[in-house]
Amino acid sequence: MEHRGVKGGASLSCAAVVLHRPDPEILGRLAAGLRGHRLIAVANGPLAPSARSALGKVDLRLIENERNLGLGVGLNVATRAAAQEGFDHVFLLDQDSEPPQGLIRALTARADALARAGERAAVLAPRLLPPAEGNYRPIRYAWRGRTQVKGLAPVDFAPTSGSLTRLAAYAEIGPFREDFFIAGIDVEWGFRAWSRGWSSFVATDLAMPHRWGEAASPEDAATPQILRHAPVRNYYYARNVVATARLPYVPALWRARSCVSLVAQIGLLALRGSPSSLRPVRAGLRDGVLGRMGPAPTGLV
Repeated sequence: MEHRGVKGGASLSCAAVVLHRPDPEILGRLAAGLRGHRLIAVANGPLAPSARSALGKVDLRLIENERNLGLGVGLNVATRAAAQEGFDHVFLLDQDSEPPQGLIRALTARADALARAGERAAVLAPRLLPPAEGNYRPIRYAWRGRTQVKGLAPVDFAPTSGSLTRLAAYAEIGPFREDFFIAGIDVEWGFRAWSRGWSSFVATDLAMPHRWGEAASPEDAATPQILRHAPVRNYYYARNVVATARLPYVPALWRARSCVSLVAQIGLLALRGSPSSLRPVRAGLRDGVLGRMGPAPTGLV
């Protein structure tokens, strides 16, 4: 296994994933792409026997929480565990991503090359593409103004899944926002990284299948994400957009664009959503303005 070795050549990288009621079949495909690497899995709540079995063929360290403490907590637990085990990078994944074999090695080699060139890269990620099935929406990247060099393009932030995170950068930038609970954690951390002199890149010639949001039938393939999400996800989305926009290190242009987009999506909910669909969003807007963070209040639906 590659999680032990002598430093001096390539950096050491492991993988990490936060689990909450994962699909065992997809989780098995995730694990298959990580053979030969250490995987640190943080289970937020009970893990079904079928999910445990799906992880049975990797070099696994499983950390279990009795209840769902949120994605931010899980990411921090996994990242700190990677640092304690002596790794240089941790390859963060969502539980429904499917990393191809060799992706961690390719990203680690690119990250080492960036470091040798003097680039303080906190994150290097592959381009995320929707899988063939499920009619998932493609991710829109927030590209930065610098010119792309050798297949690497700078971004304001990289999505959590697939992000090879340099642990020295994590130590300087600080932990992921646990009070965001689930949505927008990667956005806030990416802007905080840039404000502290650390960059984020996407390797545009390396790809990884990733399920963003919810699946849809072929008839509903064009349905916007906010109409696919569960009400509680829309609460977190609205609240955390507002909370992020209030931060001093977030660029004014992102504030404007994200708030305009939020207003437009609220309009879509008003026109095409159920009669009760605006209630979680109103609660999220209120809590974002008031700074009430953490898990969503009960009784939203």
